[in-house]
Amino acid sequence: MPNESSTSPDVHPSSMQPIVRSRVLPRVSFRAMMVWTVIAAVIAAVARAAGDGATFAKAVTAAVVSIAFFFLLAGFAFLMSWATAKLVIGKFDNSREGNPFAKDQLPPQLLKPREPEL
Repeated sequence: MPNESSTSPDVHPSSMQPIVRSRVLPRVSFRAMMVWTVIAAVIAAVARAAGDGATFAKAVTAAVVSIAFFFLLAGFAFLMSWATAKLVIGKFDNSREGNPFAKDQLPPQLLKPREPEL
């Protein structure tokens, strides 16, 4: 017969508190690291084959470099537009001040709300 005074299994003593994961560092699993390692190894092997003169490897390397250059340019364009928005548009943004044409009243309703059918 179990002891009535024993603690329930969902209550932890102070020495057995669950470990809370840190939110500061990104969560990267071992599986994800292995996948990235395999991808990097394949890219390195293709680049080496391109250095040895393989035609298919030159084409694959050119495609990978072109895609990487595209994302680099897209990131740069985003940073330029973000900096412009922060520096220029932020000074003249007065949309939070309210509408100067609304005189403390709602606009007239064009379509009346329907009564709920029971």
